[in-house]
Amino acid sequence: MPLDIGYARVSTTKQDLDRQIDALRQEGIAAKRIYVDKKSGASTNRPGLHAALDQAREGDVIVVHTLDRLGRTVRDTLNLIHDLADRGVGVRNLADPIKVDSSNPEVKSLGVV
Repeated sequence: MPLDIGYARVSTTKQDLDRQIDALRQEGIAAKRIYVDKKSGASTNRPGLHAALDQAREGDVIVVHTLDRLGRTVRDTLNLIHDLADRGVGVRNLADPIKVDSSNPEVKSLGVV
């Protein structure tokens, strides 16, 4: 059965993850399936993201509050979405003005809704 896997990130340890985690929980994602990091997006050492990606199987969807939580740049983020799509894993964002849901087969390209 496909799973929604949540990922939340803030850039510093002084910032709060609550808003992102609350939004993921509102989507019905269980706390045990929400992975978090308090690290800059420029860092490649993001254990929460790596754990979420390792957990994701074909048919699963990585859900983020906003796409900038996934990568430092648009290119990094799009590359990650593309790599996940190659694995059969979708990506869905919750709060960006441009909605992305690459798990939706009805939507072409990168799943811009």
